[in-house]
Amino acid sequence: MEQQLSPILIIIPPQYVSALLKLHEKLEDKSKEWALSGDLGEALNGVRIKPDCVEIVTSKDGAEQIHEAVKEFRPEPIAYRVQRLTRNALVGNVEQPLYAGSHYFEFQIDGIKIKVNGDLQFKVNDWGWGDKFEFTPVWVYIVNKKTAVVPLHVKLELYQNLGWSDKVEKLNLVITNRERLFHQRVR
Repeated sequence: MEQQLSPILIIIPPQYVSALLKLHEKLEDKSKEWALSGDLGEALNGVRIKPDCVEIVTSKDGAEQIHEAVKEFRPEPIAYRVQRLTRNALVGNVEQPLYAGSHYFEFQIDGIKIKVNGDLQFKVNDWGWGDKFEFTPVWVYIVNKKTAVVPLHVKLELYQNLGWSDKVEKLNLVITNRERLFHQRVR
């Protein structure tokens, strides 16, 4: 009998699966709610994209609890940090600088960079800060570990607001394919 691999394991490089399992081991029953975001979160949602790190979104309290739970990995101190993102927002066909502000820290698990953002907010140029990045996560299983992920529709709305049409197109393709598969199964 042929054994089938989970589609997630095919999409996600093995070193990320290993890092996520170690992360789960440290965070189970020890921290507030957290979810995977960034390219890895999108890959776990079925988007064909290669992650370069693990990005976690949580609350400020969640960031503090995660920091305490992963202290054996020597995380940098938590600090409120405003970072200019490498990609600008496109507002009315004009590029504007884009900033992220959060209670932030980084650490590594087996050479994989983990970035934690507590109470993440975005700001375009010198406009006011947006609301805290909040959502109801979707769940995926990574080797039997239930993992929260930022939903594609939330990322889609964010990318639409930022004018990132290439990202919108990628996410719309996955969402459209899912809807088509759903309707085929319902028939």
